[in-house]
Amino acid sequence: MAGSHIHARAVSLAAALGASLLTTGTSCTCSDRTTGDDPRGLTEPACLWLISPRGFRADGSSSLLQDDANHRNPTACLCITQEEYDALGDRLDRVGWPEEGTLLEEFNEVAYDECKRISELQGFVDDECLDYYQHGTWLKDIYFARGDWANGKPPEFSCHE
Repeated sequence: MAGSHIHARAVSLAAALGASLLTTGTSCTCSDRTTGDDPRGLTEPACLWLISPRGFRADGSSSLLQDDANHRNPTACLCITQEEYDALGDRLDRVGWPEEGTLLEEFNEVAYDECKRISELQGFVDDECLDYYQHGTWLKDIYFARGDWANGKPPEFSCHE
């Protein structure tokens, strides 16, 4: 089931975050929720599109990573609020290594996991996943899964239990 590990990770991350809040009672006053804080409002899927990483085969050939199961470019999604999305800033200013504990760091992590999963499924022996991760290259390609970007959300991903 393509992308299901992301949903499971989001659910287990949400449970861990909730448990953390119960024990610490802290919350962020900034507009970019940090790891350990629950969202303040209605969330919906925002997906980072893994646009352009290449994978390399043992025979020397290469191609772009593709999510063949969903017939589209691969994505990694998180459930965030409109306020949190707006706080991510201008899309081109997001590129680079994200600040620790932020949603951009979380997007970078889940994107790297998905990139490696897709690379393995396609049988690549090497890929550009680490380079995209280390440089935050793909952080510019985060969009809510609605309108023209509605197909970014894998069919099994949901922000509502």
